[in-house]
Amino acid sequence: MTSDPMHDRLLAITLKLPGATEDWPWGSIHCKVDGKIFVGWSRDDDGEMWIGIRTTLDRQAILVACDPRFAVAKYVGKYGGIDMKIGAQPDWAEVEHFIVESYHLIAPKKRLAELDAQSAERTARRARPRTAAKAVAKTARKKVVRKSRRSHETS
Repeated sequence: MTSDPMHDRLLAITLKLPGATEDWPWGSIHCKVDGKIFVGWSRDDDGEMWIGIRTTLDRQAILVACDPRFAVAKYVGKYGGIDMKIGAQPDWAEVEHFIVESYHLIAPKKRLAELDAQSAERTARRARPRTAAKAVAKTARKKVVRKSRRSHETS
């Protein structure tokens, strides 16, 4: 099987979610969380990549009515399932947003708690370097102020 960069990118997005697993039940990939499908994808006869995701029924109606990339999913449309054509140059942030939204609708509460913990940990890791840098800068400023005060006192 040849490598497909879109497939690889979609798989990377999904498998970083807690409890997400890859499955091939009907010849195309579906990712599940605790046995429930939250996203799947395949290429159509023209080679276009489509992803199947879950959303709310209200959002499904809006997306299908307003954006030609979306269609009601054949078997799970009555539950909010939609198919999205992602195109040759996808907006990966948007694609990830829809996948994570679908995960939120399908995943059990314990998995959502794990996802929230992961997000909090990432936020804390990003904040630490800035906080440390600010502390170092503040300490350096204090040293400069002390030195300038001392030089003024001795003169």
